[in-house]
Amino acid sequence: CANPGRGSHAAARAGAEVLYRCREAAGELFGIQPENVVLTMNCTHGLNMAIRTLLPPGGRVVISGFEHNAVTRPLRALRARVTVAGRRLFDPEDTLRSFRKALNRGADCAVFTGVSNVFGYILPVQELAQECRRRGIPFIIDAAQSAGMMDVDFEKLGAEFIAMPGHKGLLGPMGTGLLLCARLPKPILFG
Repeated sequence: CANPGRGSHAAARAGAEVLYRCREAAGELFGIQPENVVLTMNCTHGLNMAIRTLLPPGGRVVISGFEHNAVTRPLRALRARVTVAGRRLFDPEDTLRSFRKALNRGADCAVFTGVSNVFGYILPVQELAQECRRRGIPFIIDAAQSAGMMDVDFEKLGAEFIAMPGHKGLLGPMGTGLLLCARLPKPILFG
């Protein structure tokens, strides 16, 4: 590579500043420090990072009965022992009851969506988060359908990770996403 010169250094600095301002805006919107906002390619990318951070191969995970393939396929790839809790549509009490029962058996983590992408069922996220926190089970929220449309407050929820796309309720371009992080996620790409 040829020496890019000063002009490209200034452009790189300006680009880095724009990206950091995006992280600041996301942090303000979702109640988290900008340093804990990871820019991703999409929600699937963020969910994969979060799942691979919390769940060891063959680990135990509790999920709702309304999860997207972006959750179920990485779990299958990890050969996770999956317990599906809550399968009755528009019945938050069934979802909570099933989750409590499944969490009582122990889990390395839990994953649940805020809103089903197929049915539009709004899951009782606050209560599910409270159940996980009470048992000390780290959890991931798939906010693909809820971010920008409903209240998603990272600090209040106490999640380990919350993943979301940029192009839906956040009205950003396709090929963008956010991962809100309580801890540093493991990378899924190296090079």
